[in-house]
Amino acid sequence: MLLRLFIILLLAASVFGSAYYAVKRLYIEPERRLVADKKLPPPTPPPDPSLEEFTRCEEVRRTAPLAEARAAYERFLKEFPESKKRDTVLDAIGEINSAEFFATKPDDTNTYTVKSGDSLGRIASRTKLSLELLVHLNQLKSDVVHPGQRLLAPTCDFRLVLQQRARRVVIYRGDKFFRQYPTLAWPGANKKPVIILPRQSGKVTEKIAINEKGGVKPTDFAYFSARHVLMHSIPGHSLYGQSDDTPATAQRPAGANIALTTAAMSEIAVLIPKGAPVTME
Repeated sequence: MLLRLFIILLLAASVFGSAYYAVKRLYIEPERRLVADKKLPPPTPPPDPSLEEFTRCEEVRRTAPLAEARAAYERFLKEFPESKKRDTVLDAIGEINSAEFFATKPDDTNTYTVKSGDSLGRIASRTKLSLELLVHLNQLKSDVVHPGQRLLAPTCDFRLVLQQRARRVVIYRGDKFFRQYPTLAWPGANKKPVIILPRQSGKVTEKIAINEKGGVKPTDFAYFSARHVLMHSIPGHSLYGQSDDTPATAQRPAGANIALTTAAMSEIAVLIPKGAPVTME
């Protein structure tokens, strides 16, 4: 009798021991490991494989001609398309492109000779340049031109792209990236969830430059320090310059909801002609 009872107790202890071991292995130990893991410092992220090449590109920019620096940055983008330095590299390429473009020297391929009956507006339309750009590149003091006058008029084919997710305004020269600009305000940016509209296309319909005295002509000395508004046919997404010394609500023209710095808008207003294509994506 005692032997049978001993065997039963032994079997019961074995069953309960196995059950406890299973519970411990399946529930108690994982919970303990989870608590212990939470107390550990976060793992050190792996080193950025693109950082060394980015540093080399920065050195090339400091020591080499602009064209060589741009080529180095473009190689970087091809080799490391997902790098965290991508936007910084695009900014650098944009600054180089802008500096080179505004330093363009006249030659046989990028000039226009004024003909009898030409006006500055007609030349701008014929060359597909903004009137402001013709004035700026040629340092004109008036809108009067004379037959035989040689004007710097490079082929540009600029167009605007409005990037909703990144909230950036980007200029392309043909199919090639030219420069990108961060925005200060974007329509619907504070809504939750953020609404991304379908891709839309339009064109620049109006360009305005104003200061405290009113409208400013491109040939006026005050033009480049004026506030610029660039209207286009995509509703509610036109561009305007927002200065730091005036409330944004007092500056925003009707229909213009994308704000940029005054410096960015000044450059965009010079580069982008009326009628230029605009895409929102």
